[in-house]
Amino acid sequence: MKVVLDTCILKLATLPNEDNPAALILALATRGRFEWWASPAILDEYGAVLASDPEVLALVQDGAQLCHPLSVLSIIRHEPDNRFVECALAVDADFLITVNTARGHFDRRHYGATRVVTPGEFVNLSTVQRILEQ
Repeated sequence: MKVVLDTCILKLATLPNEDNPAALILALATRGRFEWWASPAILDEYGAVLASDPEVLALVQDGAQLCHPLSVLSIIRHEPDNRFVECALAVDADFLITVNTARGHFDRRHYGATRVVTPGEFVNLSTVQRILEQ
């Protein structure tokens, strides 16, 4: 039986490379192993962050499902991070995956029902481990 994860929002703060879990997560996302969502504002941020790697940017732009949050939040001090929470709440995401868990960023463990995890925590989830074993 093919194991598929639930809904996720991925906040790429660094370029995925073989030395970090973001590459594995991006590979799982592009293989359709979990629902992966982004809003137009998130895609704009990815355009800036991933500009130096057009191949990864294209994977993100082509792979993420598009959502249009109806609410504008201001709960995180680092304003652009609010766009990720808006998207997570709009699609009822199970996970928001980010390395930015410092104060002023994603410093809560949950936003509504969405659990905030680092890429390392995500790849160590038992569900992800089962996918990797397939």
